[in-house]
Amino acid sequence: MYLRNILFIVALSASLLACSQEGANYDSQSAPSEMEEYDAKSYEGDQEPPRTSQAPPLTPPSEIQERVLLRTAECRMEVVDINQRVKAIERLVEQKAGYLGDLNWQHYSYQEQVSLSLRVPAQDFQWVLDSIMKMAVEVNYQQVTTQDVTEEYIDVKSRLKTKKAVRDRYEEILRTKAKTVEEILLAEEQIRRLQEEIEAQEGRLRYLTQRSAMSTIQLELYEQKEEQAASPWWSRFGDDIGDSLSFSVSIIKNLFLGILSIWPLLLLLGVLIWRRKAIWNRLRR
Repeated sequence: MYLRNILFIVALSASLLACSQEGANYDSQSAPSEMEEYDAKSYEGDQEPPRTSQAPPLTPPSEIQERVLLRTAECRMEVVDINQRVKAIERLVEQKAGYLGDLNWQHYSYQEQVSLSLRVPAQDFQWVLDSIMKMAVEVNYQQVTTQDVTEEYIDVKSRLKTKKAVRDRYEEILRTKAKTVEEILLAEEQIRRLQEEIEAQEGRLRYLTQRSAMSTIQLELYEQKEEQAASPWWSRFGDDIGDSLSFSVSIIKNLFLGILSIWPLLLLLGVLIWRRKAIWNRLRR
């Protein structure tokens, strides 16, 4: 019973800590808006508000969070000598420590087409993209999207820190204050649940970090083929005659095989026709 009270106090303190963090964030966001509203009401017209000599507090450089950006580019373009262009792009990506994800070739009668998925370091994203664009004869479309996930990254990181602190408290309780089997099982269950949540959030942080470190370029290259002139009709006349004779021989062969497959029925029909008078006279009697 004593351990249950301690566990309840630990959970309650963690909830109050999270609420206090949210309240501090809310106060820091709402304070400027209230001050601006007060200034707007107090100093209307041409009257200039007094300037204060106190400078706003500066954020230490160590606490400034760099933006976490997910950048993706999609483009389709026409090239000349598509095989050499694909090899040049592969060398270009390897030069910047990137890699080729997917490669899909498609062959048509009128063009050669290939789709590529490239992963390049974020700091070299624009340089690689510009270098690839210089290979194009014509760019059909190009689209670059940037997703800012800094807020999610900070939120997951903060929640992860809080959950680790609560897990450490439960582990300390399990080592020092759990006496009965029920108390041990209760503490272990809480630790197991927290550990699963911690691992899930650590995985999300790893994904955001890796995804922001390597940007994606989706390419679609194609090369037009030259149209071949149609051959005159007399050059195909001999082939047409050969095809017709082959078709006639095929019909005769199939007809012969069909007759051969039903020869017992044909034999019986021939006997009935030959003996039809005798059979008819016998039936009349």
